Amino acid sequence: MSTAACPNGHQSADPEWCDTCGAKMSGPADPAPVAAPAGGSTAGPAANPAANPAVNPAAGSPSGGTTVACPHCHEVNPGDALFCEVCGYDFTTGQAPPASPAATAAQPPVPVSSAVRWIAVVEVDPLWYSLKGALADQPCPPVSSATVPLANHTALVGRTSASRGVRPEVTLDADTGVSRRHAQFVRDGDDLTIVDLSSTNGTYVVAAGEQPDAATEAITAGVPRQLHDGDQVYVGAWSRLTVRSA
Repeated sequence: MSTAACPNGHQSADPEWCDTCGAKMSGPADPAPVAAPAGGSTAGPAANPAANPAVNPAAGSPSGGTTVACPHCHEVNPGDALFCEVCGYDFTTGQAPPASPAATAAQPPVPVSSAVRWIAVVEVDPLWYSLKGALADQPCPPVSSATVPLANHTALVGRTSASRGVRPEVTLDADTGVSRRHAQFVRDGDDLTIVDLSSTNGTYVVAAGEQPDAATEAITAGVPRQLHDGDQVYVGAWSRLTVRSA
């Protein structure tokens, strides 16, 4: 069988592609040919970039009957394949295929820090009635308590008005000293503030463990007041809203 030398000096029986390095027989010489190791074995595609279709697509040709192993899934593909037939690896650009949905689902979820959840404990407070009862011009109702979750970014405090489309999250319909749109809780991550919405009778904040008195002043309308666990917000003639973090 006749042989010929490729541009890199190897003897090849294939007239088009070198049996040793995969270079085109009539092409230019490899600027950095890889020598065959001692013992007569030749360098494989991983050792010789010129013979690796993932680096040099011209190295694999159907006429030479060459094959190439996918570096991503190790499947053997025809030498002239542009993409791996199994996983879709791009031999031309070397781009790996996207992760499959099953592989993505198998990965452990990334923990996400949840924001502090706040609630408002709504109560009738006889002490506040003794200070502001004249606003309602009616007897103080029996002591009661209800819990309202502050789950959204904002929560309106006020009295319902169907005609005006006002439906507060913290509803104080019985306390006529409360404005329709009296105040608003604003939750931002772990922080909670209260904002007076220019109410008629004002919004008052008293620190946890303390009690209001005649000297207690209303907060400035439109200016957020930072709240902490146990702080008390007073509105109307008898309503006390104690905020709690959970």
